[in-house]
Amino acid sequence: MTQTRPTAGRASATAQVGDDPVAIVALACNYPGAPDIAALWRMAIDGRSAIGPAPTGRWFAAPPPRGGFVDGSYPQAFDAPFFDLSPAEALALDPQQRLLLETGWRALEEAGIAIEPEVGKPIGVFVAISTTDYQWAQLWNPGAGPVDPFTATGLSFAAAAGRLSYSFGFTGPSMAIDTACSSSLVALHQARRAILNGECEAALVAGVNALLTPNLFGCLGSINLLSPDGECRAFDSAANGYVRAEGCGAVVLKPYSAALRDRNRVLALLRGSAVNQDGRSASLTAPSGVAQRKVIAAALADAGLAPGDVDYVEAHGTGTPLGDAIELNALADSYGAGRANPLLIGSVKVNIGHLEAGAGLAGVIKAVLALEHGMVPGHPRLSAPTPHLDWTRAGVTVPTVATRWPANGRVRRAGVSSFGFSGTNAHVILEAAPEPPLRSEVTGADEMSAVVLPISARSAVALAQICATMADWLEAEPRDLRDVAFTLGVGRNAFGHRRAVVGDDSTTLARALRGEPAKTQNEQLAALARHWEAGEPVAWSQLFRDGTARLTALPGHPFHPQRYWPDTAMPVGSAGSVRVEAPLPVARSAWLALVAEQARTALGQSSTGPLAPDVPLVDQGFTSLLGLELRRALEARTGRRLPAGLLYDYPTLDRIAGLLSGGASIPAPRRAAPVAEPAADEGDFDFLDGLSAEELADLIDREVDRL
Repeated sequence: MTQTRPTAGRASATAQVGDDPVAIVALACNYPGAPDIAALWRMAIDGRSAIGPAPTGRWFAAPPPRGGFVDGSYPQAFDAPFFDLSPAEALALDPQQRLLLETGWRALEEAGIAIEPEVGKPIGVFVAISTTDYQWAQLWNPGAGPVDPFTATGLSFAAAAGRLSYSFGFTGPSMAIDTACSSSLVALHQARRAILNGECEAALVAGVNALLTPNLFGCLGSINLLSPDGECRAFDSAANGYVRAEGCGAVVLKPYSAALRDRNRVLALLRGSAVNQDGRSASLTAPSGVAQRKVIAAALADAGLAPGDVDYVEAHGTGTPLGDAIELNALADSYGAGRANPLLIGSVKVNIGHLEAGAGLAGVIKAVLALEHGMVPGHPRLSAPTPHLDWTRAGVTVPTVATRWPANGRVRRAGVSSFGFSGTNAHVILEAAPEPPLRSEVTGADEMSAVVLPISARSAVALAQICATMADWLEAEPRDLRDVAFTLGVGRNAFGHRRAVVGDDSTTLARALRGEPAKTQNEQLAALARHWEAGEPVAWSQLFRDGTARLTALPGHPFHPQRYWPDTAMPVGSAGSVRVEAPLPVARSAWLALVAEQARTALGQSSTGPLAPDVPLVDQGFTSLLGLELRRALEARTGRRLPAGLLYDYPTLDRIAGLLSGGASIPAPRRAAPVAEPAADEGDFDFLDGLSAEELADLIDREVDRL
């Protein structure tokens, strides 16, 4: 049986934890290119970026703006049954709430907090959320259709936090926080304060953002905040603006003493935090270096630390020339003086983009991983550091490749900054987790040569999937089987579909999970497994009275997303009074790509389905009604009125692209009056023979509208 193994990345020197600081005991995320924490760390340590064009079909804009977008079926799909939501309520749910539920659940699994809504646990919920794309589209857009009883709770920021408390049965403080781009770091500060003040025994903190329409792209572009080419070059002389991103991150906090009592993995300590405001600065949206210095000083004072005690700062680092210069100088003034080694600086925004309300928590998660692994990820796309800082005297540096944490003989500590464009600033101080208490060898009556792994799921399909995943996970590398058994029995929910296997090594357990015959000599554990599979309660904690087992990270319950999405297209809105950074195409080839994309959508083909550009669309499966759908989609995307007989006057993709690019003119109408109704002595459809192609298309259009 595998016993305690050294934990990689722990600090070589551990601080004396004389007080009871707040500990981070779980992380979870769904970020661009990083659906989980392991993927985020791989991306950061490899220096890769997940920034790219908006997914096909996300909205009507051409070319699609670049940003950080969540992979997979988001935002259309969601596992509503898992969270006991009806289809009607799921449809009304802001996709930000969907991300919060899923990512929050992952964090709670990681923290070993079993969900018992009917019991009620004094756990706080602090949600950072600020964008209103879905709210605007569903509530304020006149063409979105009728609202229903779920609209208010589906779109409310307050309900975004309240739904987590309701779904998980948490009775601590529950609030949504919007301070723009500093929201999630402010939420972390508020959660820490609530725990220290005794308002809750633990807290779930989450930051979320969704990019569902291009409207805000236009607004932010009009004030020169966005990068015109969609590249984040934080701290570089070529920095030209930030890149928007979506996703969700979550952390679970507990008092350090409670984390030890509950046998949690402690990932880091929250040593200090502070929040302030710019007040009357150069302008409402301009950052204030004075305020940034003050919030850093306040966080250090709260932690009882000196600037030289911090080795790394995960900066706000948006990539705006003004913001970068002000922040770098504030960091140099706050941390740079008299250092033996320069302060290391980075920004996760070069990897995943700027998550706005969720940005600060993304920085915290990256910093916690850096503390745990003893490595500072490299900062890509830094070829010529900004000249607005005297780098030779500043006492700070931005590593461009992964760098080992400075070996200075003290506990690893990091700062994280986040600044809102409305003036609210936040800074937190993180410290590497202390070495966990030593575990003695298991001896005597409590010794177990075998363990039982109780696994459950919400459905038979999910149970089969998690059993297969767990089997692969067990065989991937050596595991502490007592920790695995303890986590499954004590820290996970007991759902109705169950499977329990017994074994004394990973191979035996994996085979049993795959349904292969497996024998065990421990009949006592086998009997417990049978009782539990039959639905009877089992006090698994009694098997671990010696206190040596701990909660550990395991594969989570799978989600099975289904489509819950309004039939009406998400509107683009109007950018009439703002300068949009991503204009409609100019080149004919770009128009051709746009038309082909919409034609494939209308035809129901995949986004890569072949459509010949010079073959009439009617010969490629199009009907009059599909032609009508294509015309309406193009009108919605371009804001232009197209001829009713589009499919007949411009029969190919190439001809339509020429029309949109200005290479072909719209033909003059062939009639001056509406089509007359058939005469009484005519057959029902005889009059159709005398109509032109445009008149026929217009008649079909009108009849479809009437229906």
